[in-house]
Amino acid sequence: MSLLTSEWVPYGTKNYFRKLEMYTDMYWCNEIDISTSVVIAAPCGGPVIVIRDRTKLVSVKTVGKPIISVYTSSGKIISSFVWSSGHLINLGWSNNEEILCCQDDGLVLIYDLFGNYQHTFSMIKDRQGVKLLDARITNNFTRTIVAVLTETCNIYVMNDITKVKVHILPDIPDMNSLPNLWEIVLLERQTNVLISTNHSLYSVSHAECKQQFIGFNDKDYNNDTTLTNSIKKISISADHKYIALLNNDNIIWIGSSDLRKVYRIYRKSFSSSIDQMAWCGTEGVALYFRSEDTVMIIGKIEDQVSFIYTDPICLVSEIDCVRVIGAFSNDMLQLVPYYVQEIFRINSTSPSSYLVEASKQFERRNHRANEYIHLVNQMLETAVDHCIKAAGHEIDTSTQKLLMKAAQFGKTFLQNWNPEQYINLCRLLRVLNAVRDPKIGISITYPQLQKISVQTLLDKLVGQRHYYLALQASSYIRMSSNLGSSRILTHWAKFKVKQTQVDREQLAITIADKLGKYSGVSYHSIAEIAANSGRIQLAIKLLDYETQVNLQIPLLLKYQQDNIALKKAVESGNTDLVYMVLLHMQTSMPLGKFQMEIKKSSVAQALYIKYCHQQSGYSLLDMYTQEDNHEKLALYHIIESIKSKNTKEMSVSINEAINCYKRTRDEFSLTTCESQIKLIRYQSSLEEKLKNDFRNLTLNDTLLKLIEINELKLADKLRSEFKVPERRYWWARLTILAKQEDWNELEKLSKVKKSPIGYEPFVDVCIEHGNKYEALKYLPKVRDDLKQNYSTKVTSMP
Repeated sequence: MSLLTSEWVPYGTKNYFRKLEMYTDMYWCNEIDISTSVVIAAPCGGPVIVIRDRTKLVSVKTVGKPIISVYTSSGKIISSFVWSSGHLINLGWSNNEEILCCQDDGLVLIYDLFGNYQHTFSMIKDRQGVKLLDARITNNFTRTIVAVLTETCNIYVMNDITKVKVHILPDIPDMNSLPNLWEIVLLERQTNVLISTNHSLYSVSHAECKQQFIGFNDKDYNNDTTLTNSIKKISISADHKYIALLNNDNIIWIGSSDLRKVYRIYRKSFSSSIDQMAWCGTEGVALYFRSEDTVMIIGKIEDQVSFIYTDPICLVSEIDCVRVIGAFSNDMLQLVPYYVQEIFRINSTSPSSYLVEASKQFERRNHRANEYIHLVNQMLETAVDHCIKAAGHEIDTSTQKLLMKAAQFGKTFLQNWNPEQYINLCRLLRVLNAVRDPKIGISITYPQLQKISVQTLLDKLVGQRHYYLALQASSYIRMSSNLGSSRILTHWAKFKVKQTQVDREQLAITIADKLGKYSGVSYHSIAEIAANSGRIQLAIKLLDYETQVNLQIPLLLKYQQDNIALKKAVESGNTDLVYMVLLHMQTSMPLGKFQMEIKKSSVAQALYIKYCHQQSGYSLLDMYTQEDNHEKLALYHIIESIKSKNTKEMSVSINEAINCYKRTRDEFSLTTCESQIKLIRYQSSLEEKLKNDFRNLTLNDTLLKLIEINELKLADKLRSEFKVPERRYWWARLTILAKQEDWNELEKLSKVKKSPIGYEPFVDVCIEHGNKYEALKYLPKVRDDLKQNYSTKVTSMP
């Protein structure tokens, strides 16, 4: 325990700060000089950007253009590339660990960790010719925020780079010169920009620009006092809840980020200037004095502690500590967590401390282990819980084992204890230790992991191309396939398809073999990456493994594989997909070739014909004409004649159908069409003579209409000319007379001659129209076998 607490520094009356040596032998120790470089570290132990500080004079041994180097937290090089675009004003990290490079022309270029260009967006699209003077880039683990300051002292803010929507903030009054300092402050519901001018401090949001008043005097600790001394440093905590301001008199004001609450004003004088200022978690502000080789942490409420660093360093604020990055080491300074203090503090009498001692004695086979267990018997469950939580805060594997063994020893004495927390932490600690390895170089802590989630940690590994470790980690911590293995292997496959030196056939088989046993693998997205890399044939090969046809088809069409797309669409049985392919082929191919292609598939051709019937008849005509399918052509013309609105068009269509039937020698259809032409001409003559509309009426309907308008001679002529059967003619007259209730004419019709349809229909129409008197007239003429039945019907009428 003495070794564990040797780096502890007392803070206040009950707490301690400690230095954790994450990496003591940095890979870059002979490559970079921290004092002449700008170091920009991604949060949560992420990678580090190193670029020469162009404000300092150094001997340049390479090209004059800026060189952006990306390292892991352990100093291992990831990539390095020469900046050959516009004038660079600032760099930063997105929440996905992409490199954001902001130029003075307003363009923000995004690169991945390996210097591969991704895309660009502009911060000042509407202000061509305006130059930027400065930029700020920050993120809150879910979104990345960019703010820029123009030469006209305007500030543009983008609240989320994925949405690319820029807001211009209100003007700052009396701002005749550039601000001394400015920073982005993320409040609960809005993004603010804090701007310090010579004698004023402004908080600018989308809605307003508000002057802030800061009291740097102890006498006015809780009273608003006008800022009379300009601020020279601003530091905001990693969670954006706290802020520290340093003025020209070296007075430090510590308060909430909305500036409404003051926690402390530190007025003690410093013998040298403060080179850097960064928050240490949420407990205090770390100050770096280069001339004194000292890092001092000023508590948010009280006290201060100091640590010695003889080499140049860079301070990076984290949610639970401050990272101290140097050329030879990478440390963490943090407030010792409560559970760790409780166990390892000198003379600790906490249950968890006794449990750790009991476990150690048990390992030594000492009977005193039983005595320590009896001391914590009533609070054994709490002791086990605290040991597990303390293990999560440790980075040394031997300390982790000590604490987890103590928890394991303690839980054997508990009944009905849920081991889920213990098992989960064992798995997470193994993953954390693996990613903290110097070869991987992600110096993340357990609280940081809780903040960003395990899935984001796996994304970090994937982003650095540690696919195997990510796959093993996801399997070890029992992540679902969709979130773990399938997603990781998809990213691996996307990386592999960009390697043009590998044979496409072999690569497709390799990818399928690796990904085949995992569900939810997105082959279509892998194929898209391959196509974007110029490997179209590989993309087509990969699409064969995609199980979702609706994702296959659009890409196959995009890569001009129409025949394959049509085949897969037909095999899927999804008519919507077939129609999508057919319409694409129709617009992208010559008509003749299109018709020949769809002829190869009877299903596709049938669906196309159905579509043409509903949407495009002319396409159908072209297809039948090319195929010399006279039967279908005739049918097409007949359907068109039905749709026609005038007799001339109708006659033309039927004549075309007649010509087609002549070629097919279909006598019945030919006779029917000729009769229809004859009827159309007769109807036209009737229209001229009677000034009545007979269009689109059948022969029977024409006959009924003539009888209805009392043109019996014309009806007789129509009957004789078209050889209408006498029975049908009598039925027509009977129906119309009954409808008109012309009972006298109906009686005359029955007496003209013997009815060819019998007299039962006469009785039926009378009953239907409720005329019992007329029905009785025809009852004697009803056939004998039906007379009784009809007598009952008539007598039952009211």
